[in-house]
Amino acid sequence: MNISIVGSDSDCRLVFEGAMTHEFSRQMEDRVIDLMRRHHCLKIDLSGVDEIDLFGLHLIGVLQNLGGRSVDIVAASPAVERALSRMLTPSRGTSLGRFVRRQDFRHAAAA
Repeated sequence: MNISIVGSDSDCRLVFEGAMTHEFSRQMEDRVIDLMRRHHCLKIDLSGVDEIDLFGLHLIGVLQNLGGRSVDIVAASPAVERALSRMLTPSRGTSLGRFVRRQDFRHAAAA
């Protein structure tokens, strides 16, 4: 798991690469909390994520809930999109549904 920052304070992009899994949960939580304290607006780029589990999906939801409009998911990899589609079944809640409906990753990635 690699988390890097691209840009300046006013236009900060947080780029996740590799596995967003429980194995790296402490590293991700510490890094994200630190960045949310230092930057008022974050763009989250998940296009480099090749593996994601329930922890990674939960972290995405927490980022959006805590950050509100100041956190914007701008890109997602096929692995993230597959995981989200598996989570969004009729028997599941809608909190992740807000995440999917809010974003058009293919359009955002092309921009």
